[in-house]
Amino acid sequence: MPKSSRVTELLAITSRLISCLQQEMEAIRAMRPEALKQMQVEKIALADTYRAFTLALKEPSDENQAISGALKDELIEATERVQAAVTENLRALRAMRDVNERVMRAVVSALDEKRSSVTGYDARGSLRKGRRTTAAEPAAVQQRA
Repeated sequence: MPKSSRVTELLAITSRLISCLQQEMEAIRAMRPEALKQMQVEKIALADTYRAFTLALKEPSDENQAISGALKDELIEATERVQAAVTENLRALRAMRDVNERVMRAVVSALDEKRSSVTGYDARGSLRKGRRTTAAEPAAVQQRA
């Protein structure tokens, strides 16, 4: 395959990868985690293809397979755009992870806090406090069918 054809295909893959990264960031900002799983599959496939084409371009070739200056400039610009998109995507994913971790820590902390020593309800439906004060004591809940 001529080197210029590889570069043209790499440019198309790069464009699709950038688009996928941007869609993923939009889903993160819109707080739609359900959309991320499918995007992850596509992103991994595109990233693998991008890597394979990039490695193929590094292979030695004949002198007559040189690419034009315009195509080379376009490839440089696309590479810079994909690197910026990857950096921004990584930043968004890390922020989402940090938020999730903070939420989980808050939930665990709330569960671990010393609970008031509520043991159930009295005859009037008010909370009844017991004498025990252990943190692991669960609150009794009266359920009616």
